[in-house]
Amino acid sequence: MRSLTKYRLAAVVAATTLLLTACAPGGNSEAGPVPSKPATTGVGTEPVTLKVLVNSGVDVPFYTALGELFHAKYANVTVKVENQDYATLTTNIAHILAGSNVPDLVRVSQLGNLIDDHLLTSLDPYAAAYGWDKWPQSQFSSTRVGPDGNERGTGSLYAAGAGFGLTGVYYNKALAQRIGMTQPPATVAEFEQLLAKAKAAGLQPIMINGKDGGSVYPLQNLVMASEADAQAVQDWNFAKPGASIDNPATVKAATTLQRWGQAGYLPADVNDIDQTRAPVEFAKGNGVFFPSGNWQAPGLDKAGAGQFGFFLFPAGEAGGPSYAMTAAANLGIPAKSSHADVAAAFLDFVQTNEKARQDTVTLGGLVPAGPSDAAAPTAPAGSAVAATVGAFQQLLKSNGLVGFMADATASIHVNSLIPQTQLLLARKTTPEAYAAKVQSDYARDLGR
Repeated sequence: MRSLTKYRLAAVVAATTLLLTACAPGGNSEAGPVPSKPATTGVGTEPVTLKVLVNSGVDVPFYTALGELFHAKYANVTVKVENQDYATLTTNIAHILAGSNVPDLVRVSQLGNLIDDHLLTSLDPYAAAYGWDKWPQSQFSSTRVGPDGNERGTGSLYAAGAGFGLTGVYYNKALAQRIGMTQPPATVAEFEQLLAKAKAAGLQPIMINGKDGGSVYPLQNLVMASEADAQAVQDWNFAKPGASIDNPATVKAATTLQRWGQAGYLPADVNDIDQTRAPVEFAKGNGVFFPSGNWQAPGLDKAGAGQFGFFLFPAGEAGGPSYAMTAAANLGIPAKSSHADVAAAFLDFVQTNEKARQDTVTLGGLVPAGPSDAAAPTAPAGSAVAATVGAFQQLLKSNGLVGFMADATASIHVNSLIPQTQLLLARKTTPEAYAAKVQSDYARDLGR
């Protein structure tokens, strides 16, 4: 029997600064609605079908399992999981929540116009009712929105999630050994040397999904590695006044990523590869490295137990800081939800129930959210899941967790980052034009 590696949630949650300001509970905003009656913590006894709309892929089996656990505790509640692919849901979510067939919980990556248009319920009353306001508050910072409806990290709470995503670089252990990798690269330059060795050996250096935005991950990491400081990116993510990424760091990062494409380090058809195909190709051995998130870890362990490792994207300079993008797997309660109290009970359940928290690791590949004294899940030693958890703990100590640029505004990912990164890799735009265009789209989204 393989040994199990245990890790304490106390270390995860209590130390999860995410490079964010830990917010005090409350901070009600006028940007969105609140429940018309005091929040209650019961689910009642009448039959209820709780509709949960999530992203396609890993989300579906994960939330289906969580729904079954919830039903086992509350027999009158049946959880129905529906899904759309990430780009489609991101694009259509406002229309869905304003329509007549509204889910009770919805996966939200960007808040923006959902708050401006009063489409989500403030969770502040539920935070008080369930005691979430007594938990470490940094885990909720990214889903608090200020009165202007744009700036995050302050104001009312609009979403909560089962756990945290984390990005880095997966590697095929056998192929990495073939190119002489004995330990993870310490710098971007060392990583590039490994990419060149993989190419020379006739291997595909990097597998990545450019069709739906996976190529934005290394781009953001390269920006942060170039600056050796992620605060400027974090300010941009949180819509701080004056924040900009039209700067030398972004230009340098875009130049590097474009060079990797030209050198053949990325697949020739990178812009046609989506997040469904990329992990399958990588698991088959088509790629030494795979920049992605911890949500891929359970599938990779299933495809080949012990065959895949994970490391944080390397620093710009030797001894410099490493950063990773992170965000909670957030669910919001639509303002039109027919079962808001039951939806809130589900949110509390997935963060506090011991089996649900274990499934968050095993099925979701996520580091659990919740109270600091919650039960600690386990992961098999040597697994990809255990490696991602170890990386998360490492970053907690170094304060190296940053939000996703993709979540900066409601449309920046689909309407700007994806198409502009595709144009960059197709050599149809320049690094300078890339930085300027993404910034101008960002300013347009925020009305600045």
